[in-house]
Amino acid sequence: MLIFVSVAFLIYSSMHIYAFSKVWLVFPHSVTLGLSLALVSLFLGLSPFILWQINRQQFHNASVVIAWAAYLWMGFLFLFCCIALTGDLAHMLATILGYRWPLNASAGLITFTFLALTLLATGFVAAKQIQLEEINITTPKLSPAVGRVTIAQISDLHLGVMLGDEFLQRVLTRLREIKPDIIVATGDIIDGQGDDLVKLAKHFLTLQPTKGAFAVTGNHEYYAGLESSLTFLHNAGFTVLRGESAAAGGIVLVGVDDHTSGAALHQEMKVDTHRALASVSTDNFVILLKHQPVADANTRFDLQLSGHTHGGQIFPFGFLPWLTYGVRTGLTALPDGRLLYVSRGTGTWGPPIRLFAAPEITLITIRSENR
Repeated sequence: MLIFVSVAFLIYSSMHIYAFSKVWLVFPHSVTLGLSLALVSLFLGLSPFILWQINRQQFHNASVVIAWAAYLWMGFLFLFCCIALTGDLAHMLATILGYRWPLNASAGLITFTFLALTLLATGFVAAKQIQLEEINITTPKLSPAVGRVTIAQISDLHLGVMLGDEFLQRVLTRLREIKPDIIVATGDIIDGQGDDLVKLAKHFLTLQPTKGAFAVTGNHEYYAGLESSLTFLHNAGFTVLRGESAAAGGIVLVGVDDHTSGAALHQEMKVDTHRALASVSTDNFVILLKHQPVADANTRFDLQLSGHTHGGQIFPFGFLPWLTYGVRTGLTALPDGRLLYVSRGTGTWGPPIRLFAAPEITLITIRSENR
């Protein structure tokens, strides 16, 4: 964890140095400007860690203000750096080829800033447009008497200081429209502490899916505190599967904790799928709920539902999930015939924007082959 935080801080600080170097080139050089840019860069670079400390003290109102300021800036900075780097590479290529580059330092700063702000606004609007992704599976393992069962997957809501009542109501409205038999939540439902979490948990109780609601922990449930996260999920009406199985709607659901965060934070975790499946017949259609999209070759399941990657959330991060896990978002047929579905997630983490990775709710319809 310390290594990850150190690397993240180094990268984030480097982004500030690069962006503010563009400002330095435009304005007259002075000691005052240099110190101002250095201090602002240091404060903004540390802002996520300052927010984390304030959030731990449960200063909710202060957390909301700082979170929106810090993460909107983070989103703008990332977009600005990507655009500016692209511009610098184009400038270098034009110079090599003997073409005159049309932008001086001042025009470049204005252009890059305008484009970054435009993309920031676009991504902010896109993050609110929750899409419904549908997949259909036919199997002989579902009884003809059952016929079919529908499952709605939500993942990575990150409810907390930034995403609260308004966001959750959009999610719940969409779930009421599709009326699934079962709702599953594949981790990172909450993100930190917040005064509104008790109220947000009660909102889930208005859904009442006919075959139940089930959840597993993600890494952010551990970051927020495992006990308080489990309390939230229980109060929201979810049956939390922690190395356990449950029969519902003619299928069997198996869930495990997020093992990487539990191990890193030295907290309790339950990940024994073999024990959970010990009493489950091979004739049952088994859905494994697992936050991170890592498919264990030795685990018996027909369909694994995962999240965690957000589909990259902001282009070009969409390539990272594939590089990290070897799978893309959406439905993947594994070599042994099992299926893995990776959700792009429903909410956002960090910058409240999405670019080319729309938020989603997934509706899985499982039909009997023999009906």
